[in-house]
Amino acid sequence: MPGTASARARRRLLFLHTGGTLSMVRRSHPGPLEPDHYDRHVLPYVRGLEDLADIEACLVCAIDSSDMSPALWERIAAEVARGRERYDGFVVLHGTDTMAYTAAALSYMLRGLDRPVVLTGSQRPIAELRTDARANLVHSAMCATLDLPEVGLFFGDRLFRGNRASKVSIQAYDAFASPNFPPLLRVGVDVVPEAPALRQPGPFQLQAGFRPDVAVLHLVPGQDPRALHALVDTGARAVLLLGFGEGNLPASRWPQAIAEVSARGVAVIVLSQCRSGSAVAGRYQGSAAARDAGAIYGLDHTVEAAVVKAMWLLGQGLDRQGLADRFPCPIAGECTPAPA
Repeated sequence: MPGTASARARRRLLFLHTGGTLSMVRRSHPGPLEPDHYDRHVLPYVRGLEDLADIEACLVCAIDSSDMSPALWERIAAEVARGRERYDGFVVLHGTDTMAYTAAALSYMLRGLDRPVVLTGSQRPIAELRTDARANLVHSAMCATLDLPEVGLFFGDRLFRGNRASKVSIQAYDAFASPNFPPLLRVGVDVVPEAPALRQPGPFQLQAGFRPDVAVLHLVPGQDPRALHALVDTGARAVLLLGFGEGNLPASRWPQAIAEVSARGVAVIVLSQCRSGSAVAGRYQGSAAARDAGAIYGLDHTVEAAVVKAMWLLGQGLDRQGLADRFPCPIAGECTPAPA
């Protein structure tokens, strides 16, 4: 188990604030939660963290995470890249609704990452008496002092690999899960490791660039495959098709539609509607026909990790064939490769 800051040289951490529920306030009662200033509504509630590490803060933005964008992903990644020589770890304060997308984006951009980048947030604002924010923030800072050289997401009592996590609950304080990969560690009375950290070869490199023309289509029984053509007609260069079970599709009409849009240079990536398990082709006629028509099967990616991966691969200049070659291969531990 990696040592904590008390067992080694004192760590230096940078908190990157982007907004989210953790720092929101209600300006009237009743009334909606709104973003507010980080220093006024966060720092006073976590006094004592200075005993853990030397902490500085940087305001990236103060938004509801529904307004997160690829441009802001790149700003967060750029702050990490700029701070690598000065800080030993980073904590990104983020709204829960799109946190998993940001975690995936950072994991793809920060090539050869050699120190922890931990995203966290909360279900209730830190200024409220009954909140999960303080514990999440304290434990995230603790995780950022460990020897965990990857992008993680801490929530509840677990540190997940960031690109394996999904938000699964609106109400629960343990709002995130990682259905196809164990947590990196679990925090209770003791800190218990459950999976080894990812260690990427090569020097650090910030590899930004996203193309947002990626669409998601959730298949339902009886759906007309013209829906796929409609997405392509609006400009989508990759379509994530959420199929049934292992990624099964209707054997009639859908394979033909996939072949037609694939011939237009569009990547059709098939995932499962089930959170747990892997989308693979061949067990059933529909999935075999879809594969033969050009569908790319997305294995056990979460939807968040798959969407952002498609955006990032397109942003690196890859075409449909490039996505077919690269998508099934893990970039930062986001999927389990298919057996040879």
